Amino acid sequence: MMPAAPTLILLPGWAMAPSSLMALAAELKAQLPGWVIDCPPLPATSDDTLKVWLDDLDDRLPEHAWLAGWSLGGMLAMALSARRGARCPGVMTLGSNASFIACRDWQCALLPATLAGFRARWTSAPEKTLSRFMALIARGSAQRSRMIRQLEQHAATLTARQALAGLSLLAHIDLQALLALEHCPRLHLFAELDALVPVDACDEVAKRLPANSAVHTLMDTGHAFPLEHPETCARHMVAFIKQSGTGDAHEH
Repeated sequence: MMPAAPTLILLPGWAMAPSSLMALAAELKAQLPGWVIDCPPLPATSDDTLKVWLDDLDDRLPEHAWLAGWSLGGMLAMALSARRGARCPGVMTLGSNASFIACRDWQCALLPATLAGFRARWTSAPEKTLSRFMALIARGSAQRSRMIRQLEQHAATLTARQALAGLSLLAHIDLQALLALEHCPRLHLFAELDALVPVDACDEVAKRLPANSAVHTLMDTGHAFPLEHPETCARHMVAFIKQSGTGDAHEH
């Protein structure tokens, strides 16, 4: 069913609450009058199967909505878009890679040992492990200490099993095969100083995109760019929606 108003969904990253994207949502609402901007939480599941996560999102999220997300949220938005096909008008990913960890076919990603270390330490020291993860997210921010505190305020409340399921999903999710799909336009935003998604991934993604999609790198910022630069991020997103033409019919 078509939503009554044009809708844009924003999905947060792993271990982050929807509040982490509220500043971006506010900018989008200001630049997209008449649109519904919704920030739902990621699935609260202890299952690390991509299908289970997508089933949950598919049940909760309105059809014919633009799907966007930060980090893991962007990867899930892209995967859900592929499932929905023509029922998704467009996708935008923010600091999301085709594969979160490096593999034989995709080297521009986080070293597997880094993520494995987070998974191994989570059971015995979850708070310290989360703090280390937040520090990586904040790397590249102009005021890193302030950004770490901001990220900690937006941390999701997760059980150990839920947190580990998300880390496990990050370890094996691979979206390379989806990059060339043409069913809807996609915008992939990257950050020059991202410590989790190497900026070289931007070029690799660009090589595989169809003509209706685009990439862009934000300079002088890191993985937390949706929080650090919400206005700039929103401006790129809105420009892409308007350029794609799918938002024109609903503009007021």
